[in-house]
Amino acid sequence: MYKTLMAYACIALFSLATPVYADEVARVTLENGATVKLNDDFTWEYVILESQTKADTAAPVTLPATAAAVAVNEKATPAVTPTTPVANSEALTSSAIAQSALLKSTAKSGVKVSFLDSQWDDDGRLGLTFELSSNSSEHYVMIELEVSLFADSGALIKRETVKVWQAVFRMPDTYLRKGQTRESRVLWIEGIDKAQWTKQLMSLKMKEMDSRM
Repeated sequence: MYKTLMAYACIALFSLATPVYADEVARVTLENGATVKLNDDFTWEYVILESQTKADTAAPVTLPATAAAVAVNEKATPAVTPTTPVANSEALTSSAIAQSALLKSTAKSGVKVSFLDSQWDDDGRLGLTFELSSNSSEHYVMIELEVSLFADSGALIKRETVKVWQAVFRMPDTYLRKGQTRESRVLWIEGIDKAQWTKQLMSLKMKEMDSRM
């Protein structure tokens, strides 16, 4: 599939008569029904979101396609940033729901993060655990992960950015290094109705990444 996407990307790029200033140059529907957009830097992403109220006319929103949600055995509890307010008009497309396993992992700069497990505490908070692996020569001390959670219907419930990897200051053995695979601590998220999240629908996106030499 990767070779096919690259071929489409080349065709889309070289068939344009004028320079392309936008990131997106074309969209392709795969044999499994999933839609991907091809970017002008030869990357591609699954189209997974659409307007819930005007799904037939609104332009889809995209999130990264590859990946794996990870985290690490860190000695400090990962911080969770305030929830990003989201409009209830966003929802997963039907093809994204059908291919939901693909959305539970993401990758960037040689680091792969994947959803590992979930749990609920006595206060009704949702706990998420991730697995992180690195094939990068960089030594990562902090990695942020944007987690979007969706109800069983596909409607967006909440979007939060968490520090899925946080090394301890001046302790190199806590850095994420090439060839390592780590498991995160439990990252707790509030405001999720357990009854609406039985399908465990989510999407992941890598955000800020800090490294040391």
